[in-house]
Amino acid sequence: MKKNLFALALTLILSSNLLFAQKGSITGVLMDSTDHKLTLNYATISVFKDADTILSTYKLSDDKGVFKISNLEIGIKYRLVVNAWMYGVLRKEVTINAATPNVNLGNLFLSPKSNTLNEIVVLSERPPVIVRKDTIEFNAESFKTLPSAVVEDLLKKLPGVAIDANGGIMVNGKSVSKILVDGKEFFGGDQQIATKNLPANIIDKVQLSDDPEAKRRDPDIVAGSIPQIINLKLKKAIKSGAFGKIYAGGGPKELFEAGGIMNFFRDTTQVSVLGYGNNVNKPGFSIGDVMRIGGFSRSGVNSTMINSDGGFSLNGISFGGAMNGGLQKSAGGGANFNTLTKKGVKINGKYFLGYSDNFNDTQTDVDQTLGNRRLFTNSQSLQNNVNYSHNFGGRIEANLDSLTKLTIEPNISIGIANSDGTLVTSTFNNNLQRESDGNNISRSKGRSHEYNISANLWKDFKKKGRSLNLTLNFSQRDNLSDNFNTNETNFYLPQNPTVLLDQLRDNNITNFNININGNYSEPLSKTLTLSIASSANYLDNENALITFFRNPNNQAYDIAIPNLSETVIQSGYKTNNRVSLRWAVTKDLNIQPGFVFNTIDLKNEFTNNLNFDQHFNFFAPQLTIRYKNLNFSYSPSFREADVRYLQPIANNTNQFYIQNGNSNLRPSKTHQVNMNLYKYDTQKALSYNLYLGGSVQNDGVIMSRVIGDGGVQTVTPINQDGIWQFHSNGNISKDFKSTKKQFTVSTGYWGNYNKSYVIVNNIISESKID
Repeated sequence: MKKNLFALALTLILSSNLLFAQKGSITGVLMDSTDHKLTLNYATISVFKDADTILSTYKLSDDKGVFKISNLEIGIKYRLVVNAWMYGVLRKEVTINAATPNVNLGNLFLSPKSNTLNEIVVLSERPPVIVRKDTIEFNAESFKTLPSAVVEDLLKKLPGVAIDANGGIMVNGKSVSKILVDGKEFFGGDQQIATKNLPANIIDKVQLSDDPEAKRRDPDIVAGSIPQIINLKLKKAIKSGAFGKIYAGGGPKELFEAGGIMNFFRDTTQVSVLGYGNNVNKPGFSIGDVMRIGGFSRSGVNSTMINSDGGFSLNGISFGGAMNGGLQKSAGGGANFNTLTKKGVKINGKYFLGYSDNFNDTQTDVDQTLGNRRLFTNSQSLQNNVNYSHNFGGRIEANLDSLTKLTIEPNISIGIANSDGTLVTSTFNNNLQRESDGNNISRSKGRSHEYNISANLWKDFKKKGRSLNLTLNFSQRDNLSDNFNTNETNFYLPQNPTVLLDQLRDNNITNFNININGNYSEPLSKTLTLSIASSANYLDNENALITFFRNPNNQAYDIAIPNLSETVIQSGYKTNNRVSLRWAVTKDLNIQPGFVFNTIDLKNEFTNNLNFDQHFNFFAPQLTIRYKNLNFSYSPSFREADVRYLQPIANNTNQFYIQNGNSNLRPSKTHQVNMNLYKYDTQKALSYNLYLGGSVQNDGVIMSRVIGDGGVQTVTPINQDGIWQFHSNGNISKDFKSTKKQFTVSTGYWGNYNKSYVIVNNIISESKID
């Protein structure tokens, strides 16, 4: 009896496990009821359990109208709801049983809609996704998220959508160019403002479509490269709101940090306000927060500095974190305003103030081998820098007509910088005998002003592929600094007189620039397009240096030193001209050869040295090849030496490190190559990319060092050929998504190879980093 009961129980267990493990499927073909040869592609098949209103799963029909729904439970009655654009809804009930687990429904016919005005929409049966001509629309309610989820969490659940660690979005392997909210730009069109801050539960629909501007500007663009636009349709009750973050903290030794960013939006107007302060040596916010929520991405960034510890500054404004090490106190605040007028004009304005007080205590030990000679140098530096900065900016964007857009961007930056420092240096030889030592006390006061206004006109034409882009930019920058320096330097081996220095270097640098850029594209035939790009640049730069010694009679710095004073004025014109012809060999292959012609005509004038002119002409080929998702480009560029290198008066503020100029520097020539491959397999949710890029520079500028008695180093900028910089990276990832769970498996690599040169005492050697 016990054996029979055991056998019966074992049989029941095995049977139930077998039934549990068995899964069923439903297949079919969707067709037009009026044209039996027309299949309905990319229609949505939603699957519900009998009378349940919770979506179990869904599928899209393929490009032949075929669909297959797998992993269905045995013994369950399912309700299929089929939605196709411009067709009526089809409902069908199907029971999966053990006898026939795989059900083939054959051809299913949907009737075209004749009138949608009286259509009844069953909200519980809204399809999770529907394809409307060139738009894919997701029903947000069908993709469950946590109550605290934001839009980014919702997007991650959508099929074909991938989001990287930096918040970049790809849709079916295509980049996302814009995120709109109810069809309008949200906070200046910044993607991550919406994805990282808007709650997911206020979204009704997510719509995906091709970027029409990309197709208009490049008619030959392949389908796999067309950027996507995401439009977030809000629920009807949500038209305004606020979001942001506030933080504060404290610790021992009076350490503190506090800050906050708040954003308010109503219809087409958005306002951002931020403020922070800390003495813990860190930025008040991440650079992403300031760019997105703070509004810099909307109003424009002219300059960026980032250090390895996370500190950064934008447009000369420090947002915390020591840029050169040390301990820092920092504070700042500002506001950003963004609106869209009734006439469609986008207006942006911003103001920011930054403050930083940085203290740096640095000890450095250097061991140098120079043939049979060794030098040991020890230096102790104390430096304190205090900076204030203001930035005013704006942006106006208006569509003059349906084909013409005008953008104007003014910007003003004001900076005040004060610093105090001491530097004590000692140098020893092989026998640890002191060769020299020095004590340097420095103090500087600086002011800077920068004014910039840029105007851009983009003009499309009715002829497909014809476009014109014009940009005009004016900029004026004044950098005024007074550098006070007291120095005592002693030389023991060999014995030389002590050098005493007490001086003021009054250095005023002004830069004026006018730049005009034009790009014109003209289709010559269905397969040939001519592109012309030209820029003209007028510059007028001045570097005025006057050195004064302290007058022992009145202790004022009023004794001018002519041989340590010089004014350099550099003025003239530069042009950069590019012409190329794009040949659409096939729909997948484009070849675009061309050439570059550059001119440099500059006049360099000196107060105490000989004037000289620079006249250079450069001509070189360029090439771009695009095959499906593979892009290759080769492009040359030319650049004259920076005006600061032309100053012939040496910088003698540190007697152990003398910096010379070089008025004989030639323009550098750079050959740049790039190759990029990106592919996304929609069926397998598999993406992979490969990038290889680099440059070879001839006549690049490096520093030649001469180390003399007492460890005194004299550096001079010189031209050098064969400077290489190459980088490569690759990644492959696979998405696993379902209505209940999701995860991504990925792997990748990266690598660098850099080659430059080091010149010490006229001995040249290679420097390689890989």
